[in-house]
Amino acid sequence: MMFDLLTVAALFSIGLYGITSKSDFLRIFFSLEMLLNAVILMLSSSAYHLGLVQNIPLAYMIIVIATLEAAAGILIFFISNKITNEVILDNFNTGELDE
Repeated sequence: MMFDLLTVAALFSIGLYGITSKSDFLRIFFSLEMLLNAVILMLSSSAYHLGLVQNIPLAYMIIVIATLEAAAGILIFFISNKITNEVILDNFNTGELDE
């Protein structure tokens, strides 16, 4: 249980640092995913140690959905990067593109 809590704390703190430090789209996106996975790991680990194992498949399903969400986010990033040649969100122009 102690190792699980240390892992959750490390994932959550790395995710918070990633969100607050830079404005790079990929860093913010993966930091949000790390925060989500840390919370899922904490809930499933606590449920397992309390003997509530019937909801662990639900946690696995949430992890799979979060992975698919990450894949969709990376796809959106690559498409927007190909169109605008911008990586930093602060420089993202929502107007018409120069051709």
